Amino acid sequence: MNDVRAVLLDLYDTLAWTEWPTMRAELEDRFGVSEGELLRAFTTTRQARSTGAYGSAEGDLAAVLEAAGVPADAELVHELNETRMKAFAENGVHLWDDSLPTLRALRARGLRTAIVSNCDHATRPIVDELGLEREADAVVLSFEVGVAKPDAGIYRAALDALGARPEEAVFVDDQAWYCEGAEAIGIRSFMIAREDAAPAEGFGAAGDRAVLHDLRSLLDLV
Repeated sequence: MNDVRAVLLDLYDTLAWTEWPTMRAELEDRFGVSEGELLRAFTTTRQARSTGAYGSAEGDLAAVLEAAGVPADAELVHELNETRMKAFAENGVHLWDDSLPTLRALRARGLRTAIVSNCDHATRPIVDELGLEREADAVVLSFEVGVAKPDAGIYRAALDALGARPEEAVFVDDQAWYCEGAEAIGIRSFMIAREDAAPAEGFGAAGDRAVLHDLRSLLDLV
């Protein structure tokens, strides 16, 4: 694929994995809510959190707690958010062993790279802690640009940041419908399904697109 100039990569369950089950269990224990109740709260607020609707990390957390039926006074939210942000930034998110080598190999070939993530305000300090701004040419976070995958706007924001056209780019994500969103504007996509990944949304059907089981194999395809 000699015409490829840009590579767009998802963050969670593509480049990085999280200690989310542990963090979720701590919230369940503290507030006496069930796993199902908390998951529903995260799910029902996901779209708004992913597009920055709640204005801050504390706003995101307050929305989740309220959706789970937990009274969320400002002092409690502040305390929980400080604890959560510190834990996630310091040891709650980990890059897979092949993530940085692959990013660096792509750039060494002259390809421009962008990390494209659906996420809320909690992800910005994680990106900073992992040094990902240095490892990619652009980091496009949905809550910062106000649009989330599979909406065309987030892919276009990444392409604009890289100075690339859709036909010059490829995209890697663990979610089939996010791959479909990229394909809808002409970006070729690959689905990654790591054996040790367990995305909350599942993977979905890969369809006709190629499936990667590790990120380094992308280097043979671009």
